Amino acid sequence: MVFPASLLHVVMWGIAPSALPTAAIADTSTEIAELKAAVARRDAIIDELLDRVVSLEQRWAQAKVAAAPASSDLARPNPSPNPAPSDRRSRPNTAPRPGVVEVDPLAAERALERTLTQEGVLLLPAGQFELEPYVAYARRETDQPTLVIDPRGVAAGSIESRRNEWDLGLRGRAGLPWDTQLELDIPYRYVSQSLVQPSSLNGLNEAKGNGSSLGDIKVGFAKTLLQQDQWWPDLVARLTWDSDTGERFDNDLALGIGFSELRGSLSALARQDPLALTASLSYETTFEKDNIDPGDELGISFGVSLAASPETSLSMSLAQTFAQETRIGGQSIPGSDETTSVMAFGASFILGRNLLLSLSAVVGLTDSAPDYAFAVSLPIRF
Repeated sequence: MVFPASLLHVVMWGIAPSALPTAAIADTSTEIAELKAAVARRDAIIDELLDRVVSLEQRWAQAKVAAAPASSDLARPNPSPNPAPSDRRSRPNTAPRPGVVEVDPLAAERALERTLTQEGVLLLPAGQFELEPYVAYARRETDQPTLVIDPRGVAAGSIESRRNEWDLGLRGRAGLPWDTQLELDIPYRYVSQSLVQPSSLNGLNEAKGNGSSLGDIKVGFAKTLLQQDQWWPDLVARLTWDSDTGERFDNDLALGIGFSELRGSLSALARQDPLALTASLSYETTFEKDNIDPGDELGISFGVSLAASPETSLSMSLAQTFAQETRIGGQSIPGSDETTSVMAFGASFILGRNLLLSLSAVVGLTDSAPDYAFAVSLPIRF
């Protein structure tokens, strides 16, 4: 503050204030009033700025909430103090653990969980249903050595089989109480085959044929035995009846179906977000029909699935089956036992609410496996 010269003079020389001129006192009072007014204006500006900051913070918070994806709200379950056991089957453990990679907790695993349901290692919650139309194709090519005999001599040759198999169908799943699930599969099969064999030392003969039939209808029942905890995975037991509703032959062409089979399996699931590790062990027995008894099969598989993005999952698995020898009229056919091994790759995409697109491709690793195969399905959840 700047004081008038007359006031400084008074202070310095000890002159009593009462001796000051009236004009000097008036000037000092005016300056004090002006300073008070300036301070008041400053305080008003500060208050206005603070109000603006608070308003901007509120608007920013509202905009952040509004920008949250609507799909996250759809995927968020209603809070419940005591969730039912069936709800836990499709809801991952969200408690953070050391070494867990954090992803979007509301949306990132939806495609992954739908994929795990398709694979049979995760069951539907009670009251939910899923219909899955699908189409699958497999290509098989085999060569069988043979001898070619004609008047000019004998030579080695081969019989080549080229086979295309198409399966169209509808799968259904229904979530039941007590961590159980009912399953149904209604397929239809179409097969075309070309058989090329030597007719002479220099000639070939090709025979073509095709056939179709309603496939073998399957009915299954699954039960979750264990929920994943620190040291053990989810464990799902399943029993499937594969009926003989399909025709074994059509137009003298074997369709590869038409036998009754009973299959039991045990599947394990371990979640390490965003990864899911799976393993399965199965045993299938085939019932004799028309004096033909295909051998029983033991199957194992290992797989891994990844939540690659909020609405996309990728998967890879290795599956192998060991089939016993076929028996005809009670007699085993030597060399009819088989080991079938395939490597499968899959991708799943969320197309919309409750709608998933699933793609898979298979590469055969052994002679008895398909050379390659692919499948497309569209699971719809209700």
